[in-house]
Order: sequence, then structure tokens, then C-alpha cells
Amino acid sequence: MSDITAQSEFEDAFHQAAERHERVWVFIAMVLLSLLLIGTLFFVVLDYGVVVKTDGYQTNPAAAATTAPFAGTALVRTGPNAYSVHMLAHMWAWTPSPLHVPQGAAITFYVTSADVLHGFQVPGTTINVTAVPGIIGSVTYTFEHAGTYNIICNEYCGIGHQNMIGRIIVDPERRL
Repeated sequence: MSDITAQSEFEDAFHQAAERHERVWVFIAMVLLSLLLIGTLFFVVLDYGVVVKTDGYQTNPAAAATTAPFAGTALVRTGPNAYSVHMLAHMWAWTPSPLHVPQGAAITFYVTSADVLHGFQVPGTTINVTAVPGIIGSVTYTFEHAGTYNIICNEYCGIGHQNMIGRIIVDPERRL
């Protein structure tokens, strides 16, 4: 009987140690997976920036590239320290470019395409809108720092895609 009792005590001790050992390894695995997730999210935000929702899209094929706002592509004052501009994408350029805007003003970009899909992205900002023929996308952004910002096309649009770069020049304390 004492052999059975000793064996039973040994098995109980073994199972307790094994369960503790398993819990430690499961905990370590969960910590490593959590660190991997946090690290991945950090690098995604670092590489791509925080993606924000655009102001919206208007689906009106008749109003896209053929209407008056996109014919005269200039910066228009819409309120105190607020402006709007209609950006037209076409193979392989942005109109208007270069675009002069005042520092610290809220600029609403209305974006469409005259031909194929294009991507309207300004690196270093949260501006990222897909320019779709027949659809007007919009986004509002305030440039806090003066300087030159590039507009790039981030949707492959054909053989001249790599040359589709526009410029936004933010003038310091300029009042239009």
C-alpha cells in the first residue's frame, strides 16, 4: 500500500510541476505574440501613417471632370482661413501643379480623374484619396509647416505612372 501511496504522491507532484511549466510556456508565448502584434502595428503606422476617413465621395459622372470647377483649377477662398481646390488627375499629371496654399489654412481638395484610376497622396500628411473617373472625392487638410509637398499617384495608372508627381507649395503666413 505504501508503494501505491508513494507513486500517487509522485504523480500528483509531477502533474503539478508539469501544469506550472505549461502555464509558464503558454504565458511566454502569449507575451511574445502580443509584442509581435504591437510591433507590427507600430511599423505599419510608422510606414503608412494613420489613415483617416475622407470627407466623402460624390457619385455624379456628369459632374466630374467636365464641369466648371475642374475647368478652372485654382485655389478658391471659401471662408476665413479656408480654401478649396479642384484637383484633376490625368495621364500623367496633376492639375493644378504647382499649387500655392497659405500656411495654417484649411484646404479642401476635391479630386477626380479624367481617364483612369489615380491615387492622390501627399506623403507626410494624412491626405490619401483615390481619383476615380466620374466620382469626386474630397479631403480637408491644414498644412501647419511651410515648404514644398509632393503629390504622388499611388495607383498604377500606366506607363508614365512613375513621373506623375505634383507639387503643393505652402507659403509662410501668406494671405490670399
